[in-house]
Amino acid sequence: MTDATAEAADTDVDASPGTLRTDLAQLHLRASVSPLPKHPAAMGWQMTAGSLAALASRLLDVVQSTAPDKAAEIAAWFAGPFGDGPDLEEHHDWVTDHVAGSWDVTEAWIQEARQLAVQAQQATAHHETKEN
Repeated sequence: MTDATAEAADTDVDASPGTLRTDLAQLHLRASVSPLPKHPAAMGWQMTAGSLAALASRLLDVVQSTAPDKAAEIAAWFAGPFGDGPDLEEHHDWVTDHVAGSWDVTEAWIQEARQLAVQAQQATAHHETKEN
């Protein structure tokens, strides 16, 4: 049992790959049925979350079929140490080590995300001003 699996086992959360796969598939369906949000920002985020949930459920299904221990590790990681989701700091470290390759790249991505968040906030405020 990995540390992540052991931590998830200490909570009352079902951190099994099958439960996570089901939760993700249901999230995808909930995100794509009417009534859908009328606000463009809410609609965009809902569609993004739904698409990513569909992708994650299919990927987890493949991992469960080919490497059940890895699927259990992923499900435990996703549940987080307290059953409330992944540890953000640990995930930033993982992104740096496995995707970005350096903290400088991760930091640049974070700064870009902040700029895009400001732009999204401004666009939302502009949309709300137009409606009133």
